[in-house]
Amino acid sequence: MSIYWYENDKELFANEVRMMQKFYPSFKLMKMPDGRLYWRGKVNPTGEGGGVWDLMVIYDNNHPYTDGEKTYGGSIDVYPVSPNLAQLQKQLDVPIPHIYYNKWNREEAYICTVRPNEFKAGARSSSAASCLSWACKWIVVFELWLNGDIPFEDFDTNKHIF
Repeated sequence: MSIYWYENDKELFANEVRMMQKFYPSFKLMKMPDGRLYWRGKVNPTGEGGGVWDLMVIYDNNHPYTDGEKTYGGSIDVYPVSPNLAQLQKQLDVPIPHIYYNKWNREEAYICTVRPNEFKAGARSSSAASCLSWACKWIVVFELWLNGDIPFEDFDTNKHIF
């Protein structure tokens, strides 16, 4: 038996590919040297006047799962390559809400895309398309906050996201 989810569950893999091709056709599927799959592409959720975000949607090798420690996002993480959230964080006076840092590299921040009470491996798992959709919602609210269109408290308390 393989350690890679996409070799063990070909139906889940086919569904992931089908949904990403349907909702995010510009994203390309690639493989990291360690075998993890990821999608990479660009989004501009706020349209004209908003930023273009280069994103990586990375599956853990044993997707889908949750382990009690890493439950936000389940087994899929959405990392902004550009802009880099860790660098933006250093420039701001307040913490950026709803981001988490790679435990091995504090220069890599990812967006919270799934609340722990909504993720259950085997029952209802997150998909790359659903995580990317939540990330786009987060980006819209983040840009609204940066532009001063919503207060920090609304962003921090999930009022506009969840």
